[in-house]
Amino acid sequence: MSVPDWLSLTLVCILGAASPGPSLAVILSAVQTGGRAAGLAAAIGHGLGIFLYAFVAATSLSFIITHHATLFFTLQLAGALLLIWLGGRLLLASFRPRDEPAPASTQSGMSGSFLSGFAIAAFNPKIAAFFASLFSQFFAEGQSLGLHVSMATLAGVIDVVTYVIIVIAVSGDRLQAMMGARLHLFERALGGMLMLIGVSLLITHFVTA
Repeated sequence: MSVPDWLSLTLVCILGAASPGPSLAVILSAVQTGGRAAGLAAAIGHGLGIFLYAFVAATSLSFIITHHATLFFTLQLAGALLLIWLGGRLLLASFRPRDEPAPASTQSGMSGSFLSGFAIAAFNPKIAAFFASLFSQFFAEGQSLGLHVSMATLAGVIDVVTYVIIVIAVSGDRLQAMMGARLHLFERALGGMLMLIGVSLLITHFVTA
């Protein structure tokens, strides 16, 4: 691959990571329920999920999607249910009294945030389809496995860095102070959005199944 190819791949990965969607909502949810540390854990988990999907896409994804439709459908359903669960958890957290401190980011809480970030990527086969389409533009006969691993690693690193920047920005004391009493409204809106996305995905999957 040439330098312009790598730059193009990098730009598309950045735009994909920064685009609003379920993944961003889950990362923000982790910040609201567990603070900055939980958000960072979720970002790292999501990046790992992105790397794995990107690696599969760079090797054998098109075959899996074509010949294992049941697995693809199961992943879609699991992802939709995960969004509904995360949204419900955030809605419950939004009713916590403002003078009651948020739960500390314990080891188990960090692990849960990490798994949530990983799961929202792992249970979203559309991410895999995205990378299959993206990488196909850069594939050429005779490319090595090392090159494909490098492409997948680039995608994962960009994803982690993008979400780490977002987490640091939204968890800053100044922004939290500006939101103040409106924080619970943001949490409810975010939780409701997660649940709405999950329900709409369930309906779509069953209608098109």
